Amino acid sequence: MKNYNTTDIKALVDKAKSALIVVPTLSVDSVGAALALALSLKKSGREVKVYSLQKPDQNYSKLSGLELITDTYSAADLTVSLNYPLDQIEQVSYNDDGGHLNLVVKTKSGAAKVESNQIIVNNSSSSADVCFMLGDESPLGDKSTIVNQGNWVLISPLAVNKAWAKATLVDPDAPFSEIFTFLLPMLGLNLDIDSGKDLLIGLRVATQSFSVNVSPESFEAGAACLRATQPPETPAVTPNPALNSFDNQRPIENIEKVGGLAPGTNKPNPTPMV
Repeated sequence: MKNYNTTDIKALVDKAKSALIVVPTLSVDSVGAALALALSLKKSGREVKVYSLQKPDQNYSKLSGLELITDTYSAADLTVSLNYPLDQIEQVSYNDDGGHLNLVVKTKSGAAKVESNQIIVNNSSSSADVCFMLGDESPLGDKSTIVNQGNWVLISPLAVNKAWAKATLVDPDAPFSEIFTFLLPMLGLNLDIDSGKDLLIGLRVATQSFSVNVSPESFEAGAACLRATQPPETPAVTPNPALNSFDNQRPIENIEKVGGLAPGTNKPNPTPMV
């Protein structure tokens, strides 16, 4: 069992209400790990998005959580928010006034007007409270500027020093799926059926069904994922003595005479003739 130093990572995750997970290089291992993290964060109540330049094809179809992956991102996104009761807004529209964009917010009749101090403009390039980068960001090309803002966690198989990373976890002896199998519980996140399945698929592909590049920890990770994918056992039903209390109080010969077996035989009790 591996024991990573996750103090800085956990501090970022514990405070986050939203998360962005970036996969610069597409593989079943990296996508499986990213989706396992995304599903665990989502089930803990966070908003989550997984960003990849490429959309996964049919080779990834058995993974859970593929709907969380997007191939679009813009560091220049602009968000305009109103600190104003939503139920008092009648309509939101826009128009082109001489090449200038106007956003028009129409309030309901009798509602108070929107004051300037209630308008919040946000053009930050970071779209989440905590962001994870699975590997080096350079394959993102011009999109690699995504790391310029935000609280970034770098998960890497290579010992690198990235100035933009607030926290870094390096493990040169493990694929992403193995790393995240041990990392999720350390962050207080559940390894359940969906996340366990994604990590197990990633592990099997990365190790060619546990035949290459494996260590004792690889098999431990596989066992942990396999246990997580098992449905919960149905609790055993404890016999209720009260259900048989009536029969327990009756002589055995009386029980035999009521639609059961003929006394002293294994033949049905004959129905009396009228």
